[in-house]
Amino acid sequence: MNNFAIINIQALIGSVSIILAFKWWIQPRVANLSIQDALLPFVFLNTFRYLGLSFMAKEQFYDGFPTQFLTTVGLWDMSTAILAVIAAIALKGKWKFAIPMVWVFNIVGFADLITAFPQFFGLELYNYNLGTIWLMFITYGLMAFLSHIYIFYRLLKRKPVTN
Repeated sequence: MNNFAIINIQALIGSVSIILAFKWWIQPRVANLSIQDALLPFVFLNTFRYLGLSFMAKEQFYDGFPTQFLTTVGLWDMSTAILAVIAAIALKGKWKFAIPMVWVFNIVGFADLITAFPQFFGLELYNYNLGTIWLMFITYGLMAFLSHIYIFYRLLKRKPVTN
């Protein structure tokens, strides 16, 4: 089996597993929480996006690899992690700008992933020795992607505050 097939099978099984875990255990626990409390774990998950800086670490990729892609991914992930930390603190503190901050974080983080994933496949990164970056992509990357989708869903279905 070739690497392209393997990574796509892993992505399919991983996505199904994450969605089932969400439906069976997570969604029932967050469905009736306030928006701040419900979004906090999903935002917090993205605070670990600093791991994307690994793309910029020397010796992670061979010298001929497009450094522009690696730098872009690393910087976008780091930016997303910083925004996630700020948004998580704002949510936990129930600050009045928490929800707008979540919007900013989520748009930046989602934009990062929807531009990085096609580039990952376009450059056929799966055909290189990625070491732990393969594992990061196929597990944490999927969880981050799906967390962004839930965050958008929850932000859009938010009930207006009435006084």
